[in-house]
Amino acid sequence: MIKGTQTPINKEELKKLNQILQQLIDSNDSLEFRQPVDHKTLGLHDYLIVVKKPMDLGTCSKKLQNSEYKYVEECLDDIQSIWDNCKLYNGPSSWITKLSEKLEKSFKKYVKNYLPLVNLPQSSIKVKKSTEDPGVQEDTQQTISHNEKVEFSNNLKQLNPDQIGGIVQIIQTNSPSAFIVVNKERFQIVIDNIDFDTFVKCQNQIQTWMTGEEVSKKVKL
Repeated sequence: MIKGTQTPINKEELKKLNQILQQLIDSNDSLEFRQPVDHKTLGLHDYLIVVKKPMDLGTCSKKLQNSEYKYVEECLDDIQSIWDNCKLYNGPSSWITKLSEKLEKSFKKYVKNYLPLVNLPQSSIKVKKSTEDPGVQEDTQQTISHNEKVEFSNNLKQLNPDQIGGIVQIIQTNSPSAFIVVNKERFQIVIDNIDFDTFVKCQNQIQTWMTGEEVSKKVKL
């Protein structure tokens, strides 16, 4: 929160904050950010060491409904910390960091639209940029880390046959080089050959199934 800037939450501000949160929650990109990170199940043993103040959209919404925020900036700072935590823990090249950056841009756009007189929250994460040659553009290639590949492989093992079929369909449609037919009864998914966007689609679909959220029988391709 910017020191000296405090906007009390009255009826109108409460309505606008709810609208901002609901638009973020309704986004197809926010699935990973709607509930607390289940660091124990995911085996992220250092998560609470790195992330000092875990936050998620669901918790922000509950705090808002329970009148735990006195000022608008407190709520906005909590939402900003969701994106900051993600970038801090996962690093700049992670697929989920890319999602958080996309949501962060939407979030700031919503703040400008709904609360134009309120200062935008500032990220506490500084992105390192190459200064060796100002004429060379920064490498923005989106990559998948080793840990993310291991997590993806472990998640696949927990899926039922129909769900595996859905993931296969996504990969065959969007990243066919990652799907190899061994014989009539066996196939192989080469995770290293899955492109970034397809990997994100698969992870989002798997997360939807694992969190038990109701989805249509047709997966998004």
